Amino acid sequence: MSDNKTPDAKELAEIEEMHRIADEEAAKARSREDRRYTSGDDPWDDQEAVASRSSMWSKSGPAYFPTEETTNRLFPGQYTVEYSHGRGIYFRRKPVNIDKLLVLPDTTTEEIVAGIEKFWDKQETFKNLGFLWKRGILLYGPPGGGKTSTLQLISKKIIDKGGISVFVKDPKMTAEGLEVLRRIEPERPIVVLLEDIDSITEKHSEHDVLAMLDGELQINNVVFIATTNYPETLEDRIVNRPSRFDVVRQIGMPSEEARRLYLTTMNPRLAEDEEELELWIEASKDYSIAHLKEMIIAIEALDQELPEVVERLDRMKDCKPSSEDDFGESDFGFSSGATPINKLINRKYRDLVRKQKRKARNVGNEFIDPDDL
Repeated sequence: MSDNKTPDAKELAEIEEMHRIADEEAAKARSREDRRYTSGDDPWDDQEAVASRSSMWSKSGPAYFPTEETTNRLFPGQYTVEYSHGRGIYFRRKPVNIDKLLVLPDTTTEEIVAGIEKFWDKQETFKNLGFLWKRGILLYGPPGGGKTSTLQLISKKIIDKGGISVFVKDPKMTAEGLEVLRRIEPERPIVVLLEDIDSITEKHSEHDVLAMLDGELQINNVVFIATTNYPETLEDRIVNRPSRFDVVRQIGMPSEEARRLYLTTMNPRLAEDEEELELWIEASKDYSIAHLKEMIIAIEALDQELPEVVERLDRMKDCKPSSEDDFGESDFGFSSGATPINKLINRKYRDLVRKQKRKARNVGNEFIDPDDL
């Protein structure tokens, strides 16, 4: 993709076929590795196993290594950069399913995606200005607000264009891997994902993170995207330094429109009952995707009532359990019923139950009110 233009229908079909082949090969490779290695082991440690599945040679200087296949480019996909004592830096394709990603409506996310799309078309502008063709974006906000979904959406878009995304585990190793990738594929568009950058800087050297962001290795055609739940813990040299992170945006909790889409998609029954759907949406204000998921599971799978579930989830949001709590005072997994629930939600729910009961009787169906049990 040296011209960085949007692929035509034929190119998109070729990319889709590459996706399919890559997924099949990755599944076969994972199956073989699951039988031979424990998680995190070096895939080249067992040289006998490597040789047994090799069909050609890979050449490095005067050395020839047995391998399954050789390729001039990585398949479009998401990767981590790993290190092997036997072979050095290598890219491992991550088995992530982003084809079924549910894209929720969110103005901030849409603006970020649009900005990145525009960036890919500005190679000559950056070149003429004498700047590295790279961009940095920092997303912050409460847990469960959709930052990870935004990362995956951006990752999916670059993969669909034939590029790759790189998930950072070790910033120093990732920087070295990007340097190798650029020597082999100088024009490949790359998105680098730093999920929970505050944790990365705590676990690894902050210098390594800054070196990767500053482009000490002169990596062009790349977008760095980081997330954090706690922007206040980041030093100003990270959060207030354009050219490291040029854009800093907050991703809040799902909007009413986003909750509506999620609830009707994941719980299609609600799409057929507008009154009940509106009650769910009202009750789930300021809920994360994880809270919405638990609402559906608790009500649809575990037969709990909506007011009971809302009460429990609200208490989990507002209270933090402590080992000093008296037993029985805090019930975070299952509601004890001791705390008053939202009276408005409860009243609306009871009205809805009565309406559903009358409707069921009118059509000759049996409907059992939980209060009648």
